[in-house]
Amino acid sequence: MKFQDYTTEDFLLDEAFVAWVKQGEDDAFWQNILTSYPEKQIAIHQARTIILATAQLPVQPLESSVQNFMWQEIQQRIQENTVENTPVRRIGQRWWWAAAASVLLIAGWQSWQYSINSAGVTYEQLVQEAASPANQLVEVSNHEAQPRLVNLPDGSSVLLQKDSRLSFAKNFTTANTRSVYLSGEAFFEVKKNPEKPFFVYANELVTKVLGTSFTIRAFKDRKQVEVVVKTGKVSVFTQNDPQKNHKLTHRELEGVVLLPNQQIVLERTELRLSKSLIEKPELLTLPAQKLSFAFDDVLVSEVISTIEKAYGVEIVYDEELLRECKLTAHLTDEPLYDKIKMICQALDAHYEIIDARIVIQTKGCK
Repeated sequence: MKFQDYTTEDFLLDEAFVAWVKQGEDDAFWQNILTSYPEKQIAIHQARTIILATAQLPVQPLESSVQNFMWQEIQQRIQENTVENTPVRRIGQRWWWAAAASVLLIAGWQSWQYSINSAGVTYEQLVQEAASPANQLVEVSNHEAQPRLVNLPDGSSVLLQKDSRLSFAKNFTTANTRSVYLSGEAFFEVKKNPEKPFFVYANELVTKVLGTSFTIRAFKDRKQVEVVVKTGKVSVFTQNDPQKNHKLTHRELEGVVLLPNQQIVLERTELRLSKSLIEKPELLTLPAQKLSFAFDDVLVSEVISTIEKAYGVEIVYDEELLRECKLTAHLTDEPLYDKIKMICQALDAHYEIIDARIVIQTKGCK
């Protein structure tokens, strides 16, 4: 393959390699390259370092005195790496490495500035930036041991774990996009709407979906952000992604795309994404993630009991009227209220929310 002749510069100019370093695309392929070409690991490491330094670190304004000092350092490095009577190819390489060293010098300064001025992107920053007189936010928090069910205005549902917070716009259903802001852990079941993508902003990571179920863990004091997909597919990208605006304004799922039983981990300090299969089912901690909602000729009482356990809600109905009723329905990829609506349609029933309980009214089944 072509990689046997690759230099550090070749890796830097390879768009697929850059996409892997920045966004984790085709991770299995590049991991295989690392294994197949052990002699290229140094070149790959050098290229990764330069890409991350130049593309992922935030740019900080520098004082003129600092700029002068850094330019002196850069010129000195170039002079030290320039040798008279060196073949043209060698000079080009030395000048290129001098430039790379300069980039790393500047990136190192930016990294230091970043570390002393910021702990990364936080929930508080995201909420502050999103809020405005025209876009007032509602916050829901959970300080209890049991998950808290949050029903969003569009019909999506969220199970919010302990010590977690969720914010969303008051005009959620009329906004151009559906955006929420998370601190902590939550399990999302997003109502399908291809015309209005659903975005979850969690620290440095943005998760984009059209309608599916997934978990996000993004605690303020942890070094990682995790996304685990149960059904459907989602795409993720970082706040520093050069194509962020394009991905926010287009309906297509772009970036690193995750399918069921796949997860991605963002290392916050390095802004590095690692995609993998779920290895330990016990990572799925919420009942709604563990239980199956595919019912084939199952008693309605069992269906309702399963939903009550999964979401921690109380569903009131006439047990005698529905005692012998059975249901065949596949509700796995539906938010809570859509599940209830589909059950009611099958039973020719309707429901209301009374005193935080779901009350199903029906005349029974035929």
